[in-house]
Amino acid sequence: MPLALFGGSFNPPHLAHLAVAEACAEAAGLDRVLWMPAATSPFKQGDPSLAPAETRLRMVQAAIAGNDRFAASDLEVTRNGVSYTVDTVRQLRADGHEDLALVVGGDSLAGFPRWREAEAIARMARLLVYRRPGDAVDLSGLPDWLATAVTIVDGPALDLSSTEIRARIGARRTVRYLVPDAVRAVIEAEGLYR
Repeated sequence: MPLALFGGSFNPPHLAHLAVAEACAEAAGLDRVLWMPAATSPFKQGDPSLAPAETRLRMVQAAIAGNDRFAASDLEVTRNGVSYTVDTVRQLRADGHEDLALVVGGDSLAGFPRWREAEAIARMARLLVYRRPGDAVDLSGLPDWLATAVTIVDGPALDLSSTEIRARIGARRTVRYLVPDAVRAVIEAEGLYR
């Protein structure tokens, strides 16, 4: 059963996240996309704009409701501490997920060799690299161990980021049609990003 890990802060999850996950699932013939909010991203430690991990997990659950191919996991949230992809991939494989992929943004690919135990990740999971608007994904400068693990996925060109969503909310601007209504309800109920 092909499974893809879609990890990130999801601070908050938005429509481009959903479109990317669906495009990757379709392109790679995945049975399931496992959305994994990081407890604490190694790249965002101490970020004051980061909503609590449990809240981000709740927003992910709200965002993906109704899509049977999507599931949310609390693995990194309950493990707590800094979330390293290699630890999560190892745990998923130990749980029996041998046919594993990892969804990675094209903007993150160049920095992937600096991830903790990046080569081990590339041995354990194929990388589904999606192009964001304006991304020129260039495999030529990558080490062979990484370039051979990559499958490029062209998804819908939605130029949207969580940073932009938070800025709009902070400026008291609408995020209607940028995040699922259920996510917007959580944001409003909890007064997030103001």
